[in-house]
Amino acid sequence: MKFNKKVVVPMLIGLLIAASGVQAAVRPALTRIVALESDKETPIKLINDDKNHDYLVQSWIEDQQGNDKGLPLILTPPLFKISAGREGRLRMVILPGKIPQDRESVYWLWIQEIPPVSKSKENQLQLAVRTRLKVFVRPTDLKEKSADTLKALTWQVSHEGGKAWLVAKNPTEYYASFSELSVSSAGKKLPLAGKNTMVPAKGEARYALPAGVGGSSQLNYSLINDFGGDTPILHQTVTF
Repeated sequence: MKFNKKVVVPMLIGLLIAASGVQAAVRPALTRIVALESDKETPIKLINDDKNHDYLVQSWIEDQQGNDKGLPLILTPPLFKISAGREGRLRMVILPGKIPQDRESVYWLWIQEIPPVSKSKENQLQLAVRTRLKVFVRPTDLKEKSADTLKALTWQVSHEGGKAWLVAKNPTEYYASFSELSVSSAGKKLPLAGKNTMVPAKGEARYALPAGVGGSSQLNYSLINDFGGDTPILHQTVTF
């Protein structure tokens, strides 16, 4: 049976929302998923931190434009129950020959918990929390190592629309996700807007510089590695 994520499951009585400020009971064990085409499937472990209640879990995959149709990934099961205090698993399969072979691709995995309906209280407000994490899909024959991405990045300064921009160029086969992206100028460390914007594999991304930054400044940057940790911070002098 196919479940439509845009339809409220009839078993849920209450409000269904994506609540970023609410603690999820069901969470993924990892903060990002790396899926290899060479593997038969990629297991994704979920944990129910609520020791007293079972939850239904609904999950789906989208591309970076929010499309969930015609993707080269199969995720099962789309809906299942995870018991109180227990673990559950999703399984993701990459369709052979359907992904780019010269670079990794990135998708979003959505996990939506559906809380139990209280039998003791009527008209009780209930929240179905959604969690989103990145899925990095890698073809078999990539020649580079993801750990080399940090040092391979190059930076340029451009001026457009009366603003100064830092342009990150990524020649590697892997996406670059920043954990740190800032400039140090006049004794102050200023974060760059759009830090969460990834630099695509074999692509580039630009970041607006904070107001008042000029002359020679220090760029500070690090990436999130395959395990969700941070790489060492690199420093580079840039002139605006």
